Amino acid sequence: MEREEVIKLWDLFECDFLGLRVEGEVVRERMEEIIMKKGKVAVLDFEGVRGITHAFADEVVGIFTSAFGKEWVQRNVRVINANENVKFILNLAVKLRLRQSQRKETD
Repeated sequence: MEREEVIKLWDLFECDFLGLRVEGEVVRERMEEIIMKKGKVAVLDFEGVRGITHAFADEVVGIFTSAFGKEWVQRNVRVINANENVKFILNLAVKLRLRQSQRKETD
């Protein structure tokens, strides 16, 4: 059985900039299907995508980070063909969610 399933973002949206939270929600729902129901790693293929917003990144990795932690995301989500800007925004979304979780623990 193949352990990974690729989500080609260009094929989904035919757009080189993904900025809407609703676009991220579409991707996250597909990721949930792959990870939770099929038990596979979700591979996000950013080929052809030059940029994303924090809102999009928060939907595809931030929400998972809050729910399951950074290590879970690292085990279940893989990113390919992403430029440095996209990687930066994805990592920022994870860091902000982790910081938010730490604040809740200290309140």
